[in-house]
Amino acid sequence: MPRFRLYGLILTLLLLCPLVSPAQQRPVTTAGQQPPAAALESVLEKDSILIGDQVWWNMFLPKDSWINTEIEAAAFPELPFNITEGVEALSQLKLDSLVRKRRVESIRARILITSFDSGSYSLPHMPLYLKREDGTIDTLLFQGPDLYVNTIPIDTTSFEPYGIKPQMRYPITWAEVLSLVAAILVLAAAILLTVRIVKRRRENLPVFGNPDPEDPPHIAALKVFTAIKKQELWKKQKAKPYYTLITDTLRLYLKGRWGIQAMEQTSAEMLASLQAQQDNDTLLTKEVLDTLSSMLTIGDLAKFAKYVPSESENITALDQAIYFVTHTVEVRSEE
Repeated sequence: MPRFRLYGLILTLLLLCPLVSPAQQRPVTTAGQQPPAAALESVLEKDSILIGDQVWWNMFLPKDSWINTEIEAAAFPELPFNITEGVEALSQLKLDSLVRKRRVESIRARILITSFDSGSYSLPHMPLYLKREDGTIDTLLFQGPDLYVNTIPIDTTSFEPYGIKPQMRYPITWAEVLSLVAAILVLAAAILLTVRIVKRRRENLPVFGNPDPEDPPHIAALKVFTAIKKQELWKKQKAKPYYTLITDTLRLYLKGRWGIQAMEQTSAEMLASLQAQQDNDTLLTKEVLDTLSSMLTIGDLAKFAKYVPSESENITALDQAIYFVTHTVEVRSEE
């Protein structure tokens, strides 16, 4: 009978465990304290690790203890924090459930821990709180397992300590030298090409090769006159553009032949400039100048007086311009 009375007393004490209100925060029991007799077992995924390794500490709730309850964990500080001296927690307490056929089979609480000091550690027991619908709270206490942290073993028979070595310098190879020279040559070629392009563009010259030789003034003028004759602008009632092309071509010819800036001169000024050249150029005869004057007169009337020349006058004007150019061609002696 005394033995049965003793078992009944223990059972009564377990049922009358003090309840914890929701506002209270249960601290984790420190290492070295003996867990109560009702503490539940917990396991590590592996009971020994190397320094710096991580391991999960798993706690499984008793079956159906979570029915109609809300599971709460102990309050922990910000990560990482020391669970006990030498052991750090890398995560908060997490809850995982195994559901089978729409029914919760088991619930696991776990926390990730690590250690950076070798030795043996007794983890503190971990509480979980079951808050029931009527506001009462039951405490589940899990017994802390032992964690063994090992160092990497060193073979002292073959281990030989060395001092800090200076930075290793490798000799320069021919491949590196050639690569550097090639890079310098490519950079120099790119700079020279850029300078040449800019310079030739400013001079209005092609980037590569020599520019095409310019035609002599009389050849250039005669080519333009040939193109004007093919257009036959006078037949399209375009007398003003027709005479403008002829006179502008003559002005360019005067500039190339005698250096006269005829593009800014009137017809009368052009004739005066040519008369000033008569003493130095025997080709500027009175007949040649009279022919040019007749053509310029018809051209000024068509451009400024709205005069409509006849077809014969238009053809004659172009022939007079061609006559003037062909009879004043500069003769150059060839070496």
